[in-house]
Amino acid sequence: MTYTDRLHKVSIFEGLSEAQILKIEELALEEEFCKGDYLFRQGENAEWLYILLKGRVKLIRHAPTGAATIIEIYSIGDELTAATLIEGKPYSASAKSLTDGIAIKISQANFKKMLTEWPVIAGNIMREMGSRYRELMENLSSLAVYKVEGRLCKVMSNLARRYGIFGDCRGVILDLALTRQDLADITGTTLETTIRTLNRLKGEGLITWEGKRFFIPDVGALEGVVLAS
Repeated sequence: MTYTDRLHKVSIFEGLSEAQILKIEELALEEEFCKGDYLFRQGENAEWLYILLKGRVKLIRHAPTGAATIIEIYSIGDELTAATLIEGKPYSASAKSLTDGIAIKISQANFKKMLTEWPVIAGNIMREMGSRYRELMENLSSLAVYKVEGRLCKVMSNLARRYGIFGDCRGVILDLALTRQDLADITGTTLETTIRTLNRLKGEGLITWEGKRFFIPDVGALEGVVLAS
């Protein structure tokens, strides 16, 4: 797959012409990163639009107390910083890589020029921001309403529907390189509770795993646990 082919798969670039995609290729800088690297950190001046072409990244929000919360998981084709650049403020969270990968970055000036000259990008970004806002509200509600088991099942089912690989006899594959601690951070609980909950779900046949790769035999059944919790 060529560089240009990968840009066609970026959701905010949907509807652009081949000439426009080639122009983006000219403007963008490619940046390789390794597992554990930070693409940017909370509080730094927002200077770049980051878009993932390969790998997985987690967005982390640090509280004044030092506690960290995983806000979102990003994968291939996702943009990370459009809302921050539009707002014109520093990065409100840090982006730490879960795997080795590749990102492209476009300067703030070029990004704003693209928004002005190519309105289709602005429309695509509005759609993406609306979808993320809805998911964020759902996640916040789950933290307040559901017990730990329900919260974990909701997180896993949401990730499976967004990033799951279908077709394996063991179920939907969720291969985001998430550690047990990552899952604990996302669901707002402790590592020990997360491990116990995962083992309980495994005993009920709802989740299995090999290392950091999870298998979900029936996503609907997992969502049923959320409704019952």
